[in-house]
Parts: sequence; structure tokens; C-alpha cells
Amino acid sequence: MATPASAPESAPLSPAAHLPDLYTIESPELRAAVSLRTPIHFTDAGEPYLPLPAPHENFYLSPMRQSDLPGDMAMMNDIRVVRSVHGPPFPNPLISAQRHLVRQRDLVAALFASYASGTFRPAASSPFFVLRERQPSGPDAYVGQVSIGPDPGAARVSPINDQWEAWRSHGVFDMGAALNVAYHRRGVASAAVRVLLEDWAIPQMGATEIHASAYVSNVASVRLWEKHGFVEEKGKRGVVSVPEAKGGGEEENCLLVWRLKE
Repeated sequence: MATPASAPESAPLSPAAHLPDLYTIESPELRAAVSLRTPIHFTDAGEPYLPLPAPHENFYLSPMRQSDLPGDMAMMNDIRVVRSVHGPPFPNPLISAQRHLVRQRDLVAALFASYASGTFRPAASSPFFVLRERQPSGPDAYVGQVSIGPDPGAARVSPINDQWEAWRSHGVFDMGAALNVAYHRRGVASAAVRVLLEDWAIPQMGATEIHASAYVSNVASVRLWEKHGFVEEKGKRGVVSVPEAKGGGEEENCLLVWRLKE
């Protein structure tokens, strides 16, 4: 008698499977209170977002969605994008994107729980992580990621000003950006960085020092940060070994630092 074939293994359950596609705020009272005290806008569905100014008014930053996973996977597995991005594995497995979604959803939930309790600042981080472009028809396009959050392992390099408001953070934040190649050299990343910096990090998170890293050879990335007041920290250059999967070799890396000048 022939041995029956074993049943195929089912795909592992996503750690983000329990999450709805969008994070939304149903309460009109909470939406009104948040809109009054912060730069956050809401879509008709109740999803929070930060708009970009003209001439990029079709773009906005919002929390990560379940439906972003294919776009996130495609971008983070595009060697043209990740060759100069520090940290993420390459190829980037789906489970990494799913876990990232869980972490991002926790951030936005914690932020709005704080708002619901009456605490509006400082915000611990930014859940407005994904940059999108509105489309005339169909779903909005996934453009990329622009992030800022605390970096507890980073050493502060600028003095603390005793005149800063007491609520301001004395810690260090880290900022980064990665966009689909179709949106490179269009000024979109710069506009998104400006919004996160001027509308969110300074007035809502209380940031006083922000770090960004870039390969010295990645001139466009270095110029992006310098345009927004980041200055290379002299003596902090180092050599980074690039994984073989990303092409191998070594790259000289620099640290750029933004400091609150108030």
C-alpha cells in the first residue's frame, strides 16, 4: 500500500494578523481635541496623518497599514534603495516587515492613549512613518519611509541649555529616510523631513538633538540632512562593512547632528 503524502505545511501566522488595515480614531471628540492641540489631521475614515505642504500637497505621512506590507517588502528588497541603508537584513524577510508593523501600531496606539488621557506632549516618538501619494483613482501609492524616534544607545554631543522648557527631551533621537526609486530627486523626501522636524519633532516630541547617518559616498543623502540644519560631527567618521548580499566592500560613514538652537 502506498504511503499517503504528508499534508503541506501551512504558512506561519503573521504576528500582525490581528491588526486591522488602518489605525483609526472613531471618537469625533478625541479627533477635535487632537486637531486643536497638534498638527495632526484625520481622513474621513478617521486615520491620522501629517500633510506635506505645496508643491507636495498630494503627499502625506501616516501610520503603517497592513496593506503596506507588499510595498514595504518591494522597497526594502530593492538593492538600489537598501545598498546605503544601515541595519535592515537583505533580503528582507516578510516576518521582519510584519513585526515592524506591530511595533509601529504599538507606537500610534500609545500616542492616542496618551491624548485620550489628556497628555499631549512630549510625544515619545513618531508613528507617522509611511509617506504616501494620493492617486486620482485607486489606493494611494506607497512612497517610502521617513522615521524619527529615540536612540537610547547614542551619546549626546551637544550641551543642554538650561533655558529650554522643562518638558523638552535631553535624550538623542535618530532620523532616517528611504524612498522608492521612482520618487528620488523629486524633493519629496526633503519635504517630509521638514514636516517631521518642524511640525512634529520640535513642537511635539521636544527634540533637542537628532542624529542621522549616511555613507560619505551617498552625496544626495548627506545633502538632504545638511539642507535641514544637520552638521557633520567631525571626528565621528568610521568604516562600515557592507554585507555581501548588498554588494560587499567597505564604506566610510559619517554622523550628522541637528541641534535645537533656541
